[in-house]
Amino acid sequence: MSRGRRTGHFALICLLPTLAALWSVTVSIGSGTLVPWSPRTEDLNVYREAARALVEGRDFYQLEGVFPYIYPPIAAVLALPLLVVPWTIAQLVWTVANAVVVVLVLRHLRVRPGWLVSIAAAAAILFLTPFTITLGMGQLGILLMALVLLDATDGPRLRAGRKPLLPPGVLTGIATGLKLTPAVFIVHYFLTKRYRQGIVASVTFLGTVLIGLAVAPGPSWGYWMRLAGGDSGANPDAYGWLANISVLSAVYRFTDVTSVGTVVGLGLSAVFVVLGLVAAVVARKHGHDVLGVALLGMVSSLANPIAWVHHLTWVLPLAVVGLRDRLPDVLRWAVLITALWGTVQPQFALKGAPWAHAEIHEYSVAEKVFAAGTDIVVLLTVLLVWVGMTRGRVRAPARRTAGEPTDGDSKA
Repeated sequence: MSRGRRTGHFALICLLPTLAALWSVTVSIGSGTLVPWSPRTEDLNVYREAARALVEGRDFYQLEGVFPYIYPPIAAVLALPLLVVPWTIAQLVWTVANAVVVVLVLRHLRVRPGWLVSIAAAAAILFLTPFTITLGMGQLGILLMALVLLDATDGPRLRAGRKPLLPPGVLTGIATGLKLTPAVFIVHYFLTKRYRQGIVASVTFLGTVLIGLAVAPGPSWGYWMRLAGGDSGANPDAYGWLANISVLSAVYRFTDVTSVGTVVGLGLSAVFVVLGLVAAVVARKHGHDVLGVALLGMVSSLANPIAWVHHLTWVLPLAVVGLRDRLPDVLRWAVLITALWGTVQPQFALKGAPWAHAEIHEYSVAEKVFAAGTDIVVLLTVLLVWVGMTRGRVRAPARRTAGEPTDGDSKA
């Protein structure tokens, strides 16, 4: 097939997901109007205002009239193109780009044929809550998941001629620069003896830090110093909120927002990350790399002090693994239930309240446990992967067909 036909074929695959995204971004969280097309994308506007402050020489960590900007400095630098075009055009390009990224993720996961990729991508955009909210808010969740997944797992690669377009590790380093959570995957590279990839990711991340310091030394230095002191900039009023599905938030519902709760919650979060890393290493060893990486993505999101539903875009590769890979029935159902819980969030049926008063002071023990359902379900699946694969009860995926890249090939 010629390059022109391949491009046309890819554009046709992206058409339905793009239409789904243009519709979803305006109605997913009541965030705008469909006619005329005018989404709110509030978080995307935060990036734009941070870029504006950067150009004007102001501190982009002291914005007014929008949500706080709490991301690493490089995100403000990379948001500069949002100032070049009209706001509606910027929203349109961002929405379409996210739809294309979902298609790329599914193709990377070897979903076939093209019509199935198109329908699956549109369905994810319309029905998976992390995706609909990410689009409605103009957040980075879809992009971050894609950058790591394309870099950390085997699949069809983007190439420039016969050479990889980017060295393995670069995409993970960029993702870590945009939001620190993906740093756990750099650790994963070293644990799985992909040392070169880990070094490239680390150097790339360091490069994003240095660019931020060079472009905006004052705000950048202040950000990294605050972070070193334990201040991530996240709103502490959100601790304990029902919508905050983090491990720390679950602990606070039992202990209130106390120093004891903080120590216990952060300790459990660290243990959670360690278990996620172990499960990911074991899964890779037994040929289920996508499963391990997807679970590690879920774990790294929930281990943050603040974890919202739209951070869990990892439910998409989890769902693909659960539906396609050769897994024991118990593990298959655990994976599918984890993906389903991550998008439905049934604990939201409980009565919540501003400032977490009801969650902390009025919930029964059973309600507090149910409110932590996302953390518990992911933890149980992580343990099932670890135990099941360690005991040799999980078979490796089917052998790849000739011509497909091997595990050691670069991914980008």
